[in-house]
Amino acid sequence: MNKYYVVGALALLLQGCGGSSGSSFTNVDPEPSGVIVRGDLSPANQQSVALIASVEGDSSDQAVIKWTQTAGPSVELLSDDTAVIAFDLTSAGAYEFSVSYTTNAQQTYTKTVSYTTSTSANILNVRRDQVARAGSRVSLKLSAPRDEAGNVVAGDYSNVVWNQISGPSVTLDADNTNPLTAIFTAPSVSSDQLVSFSVSALHPDGDTYTDTAYVFIQEITSFPSGAYFDETVTKIKPFNANAPRANALTNCVYSNYFASPCSFNQLNLVGQDHTTPTVDDIMDRVIVSHQWMGDNFKAFLQNEDPHGDFKRLLRSVSAVVIAYDIRPSFYWGVSGAIYLDPEDLWLTPTQRDVIDVAPDYRSSFGSDLQYIMPWRYVKNNDYASSYYPKDLRLNRTTADLVPDLGSLLYHELAHANDFMAVTTFDQITEASILEEINKRFNNSSLISDALNAAYPKSSDEMAGLATVNFHGETASTLQKSYLPSDIVGFYANDSAAMEYGYSSVREDAATLFDATMMSARYGIERDEAITPPYDSVVGRDSLMVAWGQRGRVKAPHIEPRVKYVLERIMPSIDADALLAGLPAVQQMPTDENWYDAIDLSDGAQTSKEKSTKALLSPRYLRPLTLDLQRRYK
Repeated sequence: MNKYYVVGALALLLQGCGGSSGSSFTNVDPEPSGVIVRGDLSPANQQSVALIASVEGDSSDQAVIKWTQTAGPSVELLSDDTAVIAFDLTSAGAYEFSVSYTTNAQQTYTKTVSYTTSTSANILNVRRDQVARAGSRVSLKLSAPRDEAGNVVAGDYSNVVWNQISGPSVTLDADNTNPLTAIFTAPSVSSDQLVSFSVSALHPDGDTYTDTAYVFIQEITSFPSGAYFDETVTKIKPFNANAPRANALTNCVYSNYFASPCSFNQLNLVGQDHTTPTVDDIMDRVIVSHQWMGDNFKAFLQNEDPHGDFKRLLRSVSAVVIAYDIRPSFYWGVSGAIYLDPEDLWLTPTQRDVIDVAPDYRSSFGSDLQYIMPWRYVKNNDYASSYYPKDLRLNRTTADLVPDLGSLLYHELAHANDFMAVTTFDQITEASILEEINKRFNNSSLISDALNAAYPKSSDEMAGLATVNFHGETASTLQKSYLPSDIVGFYANDSAAMEYGYSSVREDAATLFDATMMSARYGIERDEAITPPYDSVVGRDSLMVAWGQRGRVKAPHIEPRVKYVLERIMPSIDADALLAGLPAVQQMPTDENWYDAIDLSDGAQTSKEKSTKALLSPRYLRPLTLDLQRRYK
């Protein structure tokens, strides 16, 4: 059966079949017993390579697997303990890899794979070959076009065709409008199965190139009745395998077999074990899908938390989960953990390759309204963070993570401390985190409840619109009629820190806290504006600012609410002194578009000069979707 998806001039073809995958899909050892290695066995220089290990009749999801490179120029192995290793070849030469595979029956097999790369470069690469549990989300993506030397060239791939050549038939996500990506749900299988795709695309040089991509689908056992995660999640592991609560981290936080709350004896809060936790104490509570995620998180805590805020705030969580399939990030009262999207953590392009590219499920919410409220983090009248196109092979430092990861941590840890503030640990009377949080929730005894009682917001209209923009409710006829000028009247003089604060009283408190702390600790302020929706025909001038502010948390009618939250979420800081040091709120000009209105300095350039700067600056060449991103759950 063939299924076509057409996006502009680009057509994606998916064919499902169960036949052979071609010459690149062969066994190293044709013997029916022992470990078999398949994949890219005769790769070219600059190719994205996959090697897949399996044992007939064994479930690799529960196997113990270890890959080791034993010869050749060093390659970056991001996952050396799964059935699939995927890496880039950046140098021609002779390579050798060994794999040790211990089955569920405790039988250990080993295999060695060796080859010498061809000298011709492969300039079409699909990333990233991977392991996927049945029922999990899978995404594959093309990198930007390159020449034979590996350099990015101008232009885009076109005439992209995805052709499935082996394995159980899969169906591409019809809602995916990006022809350079393929997104699907791994099919149900009764035993491990290898799915492979041949991808072809027209290069800007006029030639058509091809690549092969592999997804190894793992059989999984049935989920127990009442599992908290009823959709397949990836396999995770403790960052520190010898952590004191490693077993509880594996079973009580992010698993399809997690079906009943774990007791405080099994998994408690970090601050119950450590009054002043160190980075190593924190890392004992981190679980990851890939080890690099924990490495980068640790480096961030060591290098980019000069005031020790995150270590103090992390006392109120049971665990930190970082996995490639988490989107968006969230805090969850059932486990007392925070769950982080690793898009805010990658440092190398190969690390970024493993992260799911499926869009946030909320991205289309509110599309029939006549306004939008873009927001961004700004420092020195420019974007605080740079834009890194997904198809380019770019690197980052831990300092580059601060605008996005720092704000994310302040936000999610505000939730954790809202529910389980350190000052309330001595009030815990229930047997599990879930039971304790339910008690506090039902008693309306959270910090956010007290904030709402002491300083309630007043706009019923904004609260109603939040159900559309953030919860997916259908907009009413009245809501669809609201113009940006109406939204200004509803929002400007109310006391939320940003529109997302209307989605719940919990988000109200968290958005007050994260914007304040980013400004106080890093000099990074948040902009928010009200504009018409983006019109692709009009372009950037369709986003004319009807109203906008920078540093809204410093507004006189909002500052008392900020102080209330600060004193309760972080009682160790001097809230008055911190607030006194924040810059005054600034109004955005209403005669400029959203992009040009970023420079609010005295004597700023004219609008024409700003537009010229915006066109030249890579920070400004970012899609509007980044300034409309939901980010938090």
